[in-house]
Amino acid sequence: MSGNLAAALKSAGITRIVFVRHANAAPPDGGKPKKGSDGYPIHDWQRDDQMRPLTDRGKEQAAVAREAWFGKEIGITSNKVLVTSGAQRASQTLQLLGEQQAKKKGMLSSLFCTNADAMAMQVSMELLPSLHPAGIAPKCEELFDKNGYAPLAKFYAMDGGKEAFTEYAEIVAGEMVGLANKIAGAPGNTVSFFGHAVFLNAAAMMLIKAWNADEATIQKLTDLDLGEAEGIVIEYTGASCTLNHKTVRPHKLWP
Repeated sequence: MSGNLAAALKSAGITRIVFVRHANAAPPDGGKPKKGSDGYPIHDWQRDDQMRPLTDRGKEQAAVAREAWFGKEIGITSNKVLVTSGAQRASQTLQLLGEQQAKKKGMLSSLFCTNADAMAMQVSMELLPSLHPAGIAPKCEELFDKNGYAPLAKFYAMDGGKEAFTEYAEIVAGEMVGLANKIAGAPGNTVSFFGHAVFLNAAAMMLIKAWNADEATIQKLTDLDLGEAEGIVIEYTGASCTLNHKTVRPHKLWP
């Protein structure tokens, strides 16, 4: 799949991809996560988890990220498209990071428009369902439920962990190929994806391998713990790629 992904991105003129983890969100049902029989927190991955909105703190985090790095270093108009998972907290993060520049450029203040409105926007939005693992990566869901947020290194060390997250990433890569083909004619060289840690890290791993990352870059991503409203920026250099972690920590809005 990595070869297909590299070819599709090259054909579409995409040389930079940004993975943004959603900002701070309310727990399922607005309360504490449910506990399984083994005492670990569990999600209703296909329903409750998709509906979690951003908290006030999350909205503040998104505003800080927009000013500190997304608006300044990425820029909404460099994007061929902005892409979100189906989860509310991811789409809200996308909207908030794009909001200020949309107003400055005279675009619609909301990036979530009707088809009739879409022509008035310089950058469109797409849904990539696999960015949220519900129903497609049961082994990854199980490992996450038991172990919580952690870098890929922790999951790779578990029995079947590396295989599970690699299989998940191949599903995402397949959808990314379809997306690249669809948006090839749009202006810009960037696509920004809004989703969920550690699942974004897994997708990013598939990408950097497609772009011939060196071992140091692979290790950097393996160890990277992506925080709320933080980003992974990957740029293709023609022979390999670079990776940068976008964060404003230490900051009072982040633990």
